[in-house]
Amino acid sequence: MKNFLSSIGTRVLGACLLAAALSGCVSTRDVVAPRVNTAANPAQGMPVRISKVEDLRLFQIKPASPVTPSLMDDQISNEAIRVRAFGRQRNSYGMALGDVLLPEGQTVAGLVETVVARSLRESGYRVVSGNDADYAQAKPLVVRIDKLWTWRDLTAFKGGLVTNYEVAVTDPTAPSQQTLVVTGDIKADPWSAGDEGQWGYALRVGLDEISAKLKAKLAR
Repeated sequence: MKNFLSSIGTRVLGACLLAAALSGCVSTRDVVAPRVNTAANPAQGMPVRISKVEDLRLFQIKPASPVTPSLMDDQISNEAIRVRAFGRQRNSYGMALGDVLLPEGQTVAGLVETVVARSLRESGYRVVSGNDADYAQAKPLVVRIDKLWTWRDLTAFKGGLVTNYEVAVTDPTAPSQQTLVVTGDIKADPWSAGDEGQWGYALRVGLDEISAKLKAKLAR
């Protein structure tokens, strides 16, 4: 009986080791702080204010594609995690592992707000806050995040990270509620990341492209 139980234990252990090998590693949440550039307000310019930033990204449980946002342990209803999440690790077999999060106190909406404010300032607009005298008279803008996710393309050489995005900026006071939309995806070379780390670098590359495209639309 002792030998029989020992044999069963060995087989169970072997199965567990095989499962661990296939999964790659234990799922954990990595915290990454990307470097996000800012810009100072111009001395003169039309005052605007960012009145709202809506994070409307759709998360799914066990999505078929890594492009779709998801969270480990199926915690897509956990807002405290969801608002900080911008990517998810996967092993060489494509199996989903741990989340990639911004540090506590930071959110994806906050980063996008910073990027939109930078684009406006560099385009000649003066972005005001509640402490400014002309805040009430400033044109209100609403920012909507439909997509912003960084994922690893395992089919590509070097397994580069790709950030896909769709961000809209709307002037609700305009007669037709004029909206500027920037959308796309951009791949970041993992060997260019430096000490910023691959995930932080890839997200920053995506945010910089959002800024550049938004500035181009504002210039028209």
